[in-house]
Amino acid sequence: MFDVYSYSIRTNFLITLFISLCSFLPVSHAFDKNTPLIAATLEYPPYEYSENGKAKGIAVEIIREVARRTGVKHVQFNFYPWKRAVYSAKVGDSHLLFNAGKNEERQLWGRYSDSVLILQKYVLFKRATSTIEVDNTFDNVSDVAIAIRMGYLYGTGPFRQAVDSEKFASVTLSKSTQQSVNMLLGDRIDLFIGDYLPVMHYIKKHHLENQIDVIKRKEAPTQNLIVLTWPTYLLFSKKNVDVHFVSEVKETLDQMKDDGFVDEVFQRYMY
Repeated sequence: MFDVYSYSIRTNFLITLFISLCSFLPVSHAFDKNTPLIAATLEYPPYEYSENGKAKGIAVEIIREVARRTGVKHVQFNFYPWKRAVYSAKVGDSHLLFNAGKNEERQLWGRYSDSVLILQKYVLFKRATSTIEVDNTFDNVSDVAIAIRMGYLYGTGPFRQAVDSEKFASVTLSKSTQQSVNMLLGDRIDLFIGDYLPVMHYIKKHHLENQIDVIKRKEAPTQNLIVLTWPTYLLFSKKNVDVHFVSEVKETLDQMKDDGFVDEVFQRYMY
């Protein structure tokens, strides 16, 4: 005999089980291109900064063009201290965190557009009158005092190894480009490491071009000695952006590199 009561219990159980299982499945949040794309970052000229209330910079120009080509109607740029910018994307207050390095923790809550946005190039700055030379192996820096930025990792390559193995005479922690410059010009250090474009932006702004120079490669004296590179990306929040839009952005950014748009933007900010 058909047991209506038992059937009802089993049906209700299966429905409840199905709903419970669905709650563990990833939810796809399609981004509505008719609404503003909210992008968060920190002030870091010339990559991204605000001037008279308007967002400017290399990354800003690239993101605006990505938006235009993908059909996004408007981008809203918000500038915060870095930790707040990260948090805003993590919780979904922003759609996008940009100029973001890759790490495992961020991939738990965000999706990287797997096309490099900015390849930061770190070089060594010295006084213009200094005759210091540096090997790319850092075997000749035992009498050189250097400043590095507090909280920066500097990868795992030769420069990081030189710092960790105490090849330099001394290593001083700096909180800012301004502090590094002041220590250099005050003869408290011989060198400091910095991301080339932002530091050059600071040097130009403060008319220090005749006082500070960049260490060159021994084998190519007209070329800067790049001690490490650090790629940064567009990072989208899983709270409000689906994987399909992230893929579309990646393809568009790759296309912009191929057709020369990205190179043209960088050229406008070169020093």
